[in-house]
Amino acid sequence: MKKILLAVSLLIFTLFCLAKPSVAAVRCETQYGGNEVCVTTGQLQINKEVFNPNPKVNAYIDNISSTNVDSTYGYNFVTSELVKFKLTIKNIGDDTLHNVKVVDALPSFLFFTGTTPAEFHYDSFNPGTTKEEYVEARVVSESQLLVDSDCNVNTATATSDEEENDKDIAGMCVTKKVLGISTLPKTGPSDTFLILSLSAFAGLSGIGLIKFSKKTN
Repeated sequence: MKKILLAVSLLIFTLFCLAKPSVAAVRCETQYGGNEVCVTTGQLQINKEVFNPNPKVNAYIDNISSTNVDSTYGYNFVTSELVKFKLTIKNIGDDTLHNVKVVDALPSFLFFTGTTPAEFHYDSFNPGTTKEEYVEARVVSESQLLVDSDCNVNTATATSDEEENDKDIAGMCVTKKVLGISTLPKTGPSDTFLILSLSAFAGLSGIGLIKFSKKTN
């Protein structure tokens, strides 16, 4: 009997040692309004940033506040203006990923210029690999912008054959031009919609973290 128990114990110990733990990491970002939100990701990570042309920033950041929310570092894109995005894709695990697909999606007030791809494909993505891709879009014309100002998020998604996936968003605001002067978006539905969208995304990520924790426990 003791030999049987010993054999079973050794078998359980061996299986435990051979079991491969799931890869998880935490990505923290500054959201619209200045709050920082951290989400759990898997082996495949994607980070989407938007270029802030404000002379005091002049860099790619996670989200751009409208000028009425942040008059110092905020920025409002105007109709027909070029908008640049940066996508950073990483494999932080130990296994090679296959058929990695990255898709960038824009809100209704932006369109792809055609000078850069909207999708990126990688046949294989080795451990430790990082890729940076750039996407250019443009704000629609004044006649196509249905409101004087609008704020929304842009989403980028990464998937692989191994069912590893991740997504990230970048928020920004647009406004019409009046006599060469930008009409600043007033605090209201547009800003509120963007804040709620970012909060909802963070909330869904939190749910994913809970599910992930249950699976790994």
